[in-house]
Amino acid sequence: MVSSGFCREEQLLTLGIVRLLDDRYAALPRPGRVLQMIVTNLRNRPLSSTSVASMRESILSMYHHLITGSKDFPLIPFKGSLRTRQTATPFVPVDQEERENTTPSLTDEPAGILVPTAGLSSSAPNILTAAHPERTELGALRADPRNCVRRMEFDGETVTRVISTGSRFEGTEVTNRWRVSDYSGDGRILMSVLCQFTRESTYCARTLRKKRKGTEEESSTRPKKRLRV
Repeated sequence: MVSSGFCREEQLLTLGIVRLLDDRYAALPRPGRVLQMIVTNLRNRPLSSTSVASMRESILSMYHHLITGSKDFPLIPFKGSLRTRQTATPFVPVDQEERENTTPSLTDEPAGILVPTAGLSSSAPNILTAAHPERTELGALRADPRNCVRRMEFDGETVTRVISTGSRFEGTEVTNRWRVSDYSGDGRILMSVLCQFTRESTYCARTLRKKRKGTEEESSTRPKKRLRV
């Protein structure tokens, strides 16, 4: 059940990084760094503890995109911990049967348009993403070039995770906005959230991006050694 005052469920995820397990991603935050992300629930059913915990596997993928611009969203192995805290909710406790009979979305907006919420910027424009419908053929999700689609396993169950970047109406990409949705094997949506790193984590990403760009420019302008014959 949704309360009469409109808001969306929000979770603050805090990821503590002890060690990255793949040297290819050395440009990511150093060990000891903490990343924080705001996750906003786009459906009118409360996020399950499994869905919230599963975001652990994609936080570094989105941070990698924030730094490099790459839309591959690779799975980046690491050693660390995840803490979660619910910061807002429109839901009141109800029986499971009543919860399952609720309607599938919080607003009447089309599936691809996300309205700003209090946890984001109230002055921000509407954000467009690829459509993540309540039920669909998984092949249709893979056919949309705006989607990164991959199969993942959580708690012994396999789901299809879809990550899309946000954009404005004129087509320009919105930095630091992603829509993440999970689908069951029969194409039924299980979770759909809007993700955004906090200001502190975004500042860290800007610093790493500048450092990475400077290294690439230095490498490209460095004179190449000539071979002696």
